[in-house]
Amino acid sequence: MDYEPFKDVPCAYTLHYHFCFQTKFNRPVFQTEQHRECLSGSLAEICQNKNYHLLEHRIEPDKLYCLLSLRPEQIVADVCRTAKGNLSREFNLRFAELALTFKDRALWAQGYYVRSVGKASRQAAQQYIDNQGEHHGIRNKQAVEIMRWVNPKPYVLQAAHADFDLSYHLVLVTSRRRDVFDEYIAPGLFQRLADYAETEGGYLERMSLLPDHTHLLVKTTPSANIKTCVLGLMNDSWKFMNERYTGVLKATEAYQLWTESFWIGTVGDRTTAMIKSFLSKGRQEQ
Repeated sequence: MDYEPFKDVPCAYTLHYHFCFQTKFNRPVFQTEQHRECLSGSLAEICQNKNYHLLEHRIEPDKLYCLLSLRPEQIVADVCRTAKGNLSREFNLRFAELALTFKDRALWAQGYYVRSVGKASRQAAQQYIDNQGEHHGIRNKQAVEIMRWVNPKPYVLQAAHADFDLSYHLVLVTSRRRDVFDEYIAPGLFQRLADYAETEGGYLERMSLLPDHTHLLVKTTPSANIKTCVLGLMNDSWKFMNERYTGVLKATEAYQLWTESFWIGTVGDRTTAMIKSFLSKGRQEQ
C-alpha cells in the first residue's frame, strides 16, 4: 500500500539536547577571557541565525558544553556539524596566530557527545508509560499486562564519531479520540512498530496502548529526523490496522487511525534543570 495519510502534521514538542565539543588532542585552547568571549558570542550568533534556542553553555579550556532546544525537523548531527564548523571558522579568524599552531587548523576533535534531556528523567518516563493501564483505571490486570510492552531485544544503536543517547517520549491519539485498541490488537501492533523502528535505524524501547491513545519511548541516532520518524510510525501503524483490522477502523470511524498531530519530548538520565544548573554554575565560577 503506497498511500500514506500522514505527510506533515503539526506537533507540540519539548526537545532539549546536551552537547559537548572537545578540542583536538585535548588542547587547552580557551585560556583567556577573550577566547571565551569569542566562543560564547559566536555560539549565540550561530544559534540566532540557525533558529537553535540556546538555553545555557559553559566553556572550559578544552571543551564547550551547551544546552540547546531544537525543533522536530532539526537533525542533531547537522546541528553539531554546523556549530563546530562555524565556531572553528570564527575562532580561527579572530585568533589567527594561535590557529596556526593547530595541525590542519583543526580546532575541534572529530567526534562529539550529545545526550537528550527533558523536564522529566527517562526513569520517570518509563514508569509513567508502564503505569498507563492503572492510571486510566483499567481493572483487568491481564488486559493491562497485554497492553504494555518492553522490547526484549538489547539496545544497540551506533553512529560514527558520536557518543550519544537520544530518547523521546511520544504520545499519539486516535482520530476523534475513538476507542480503537484492545488486548487482541496490542501484541501484533507492538511487534509491527518495533520491527519498523529497527528497519529505519531506530529502537522502540517500550510502549503502552490505551483504547484511544498510546505512549511510546523511542531511541534514535543523531542523524535521524525525529519528525520523519514519528510520521513513519504513524503511517506504518495505520497500514497495520488497514491490513488486519479494517472493520475496527470502519466501526469506530477512525479511518486515518490517528489525530493529525502528536506530542513529543526528550528524556534522559538527567533533567534539563539539572544540566542547566551544572552549566550555569560552572560558567559563573570562571
